[in-house]
Amino acid sequence: MGTLFIVATPIGNLEDLTFRALRTLREVDVIAAEDTRRTAKLLAHYEIQKSMVSLHEHNEHREAPRLVARLLKGESIALVSDAGTPGIADPGARLVREARDAGVQVVPIPGPSAITAALSVAGIDSPEFVFMGFAPAKSGARLRWLEELSVERKTIVFFEVPHRIRACMLDVSIVLVERHILVFREISKLNFELVEKQNTAAVKELGEFVIIVGQAAEERVSDSSAILASEIVGYLTNSDRIDRRKAELAAAVAVGIDPSRSSEAVRQGNKLVKKQKMAAP
Repeated sequence: MGTLFIVATPIGNLEDLTFRALRTLREVDVIAAEDTRRTAKLLAHYEIQKSMVSLHEHNEHREAPRLVARLLKGESIALVSDAGTPGIADPGARLVREARDAGVQVVPIPGPSAITAALSVAGIDSPEFVFMGFAPAKSGARLRWLEELSVERKTIVFFEVPHRIRACMLDVSIVLVERHILVFREISKLNFELVEKQNTAAVKELGEFVIIVGQAAEERVSDSSAILASEIVGYLTNSDRIDRRKAELAAAVAVGIDPSRSSEAVRQGNKLVKKQKMAAP
């Protein structure tokens, strides 16, 4: 039985290919590529001559079983996307799933990532982030998507394509107006560029884009809201008919605070109530 290697390839600069990825591409029997023409340029740069098959979002449902059959016969296959890691906002998940279901060993060959590359130079002190893939193509769907994201307090990372970047950034600046926004163009390439929110109208509609929306500013829960949340949780949990977490979420909705901060607000309220009792004559 063969092995399926998930190989990360350069996101721009061809010199970013790892030694392990290079060795793997040289040793496998066949390379499954999102775009064989783009992968051919990478292989030519490293003087690799290898058989390739096309595997992209429109044919993966048909090609995945064929590739799994080859793996079961003993061939080793490297899966690559146009740039970065297959399966991360790129085709590949179906092939991986079917290969694993068939008992084939699937081995990741990690490497360049536009997500972590952008975060590393963003200067944002945020230990947590959410990755959202590509923004929706149509304006209405994109606005609804952004409105749903507006309640997300963590740093947000997503991709956008050249012909939609200006329209997307206009929507982002409207919905997420108070947050720090960074637009990275052509990461690791010669034309690498960083544009911050106030200048996004000047973004060139050329290349690949990574957008980072900084984490939401922390808003202090007022003492009165915290005390009310604490009292609601106490009332709901006294009967033992509702668990504490559900009570905290219900209190957050009733008081009008961010549900993600419900536990914190209740603790704040408990401390204030205790302090009031101690100060009472």
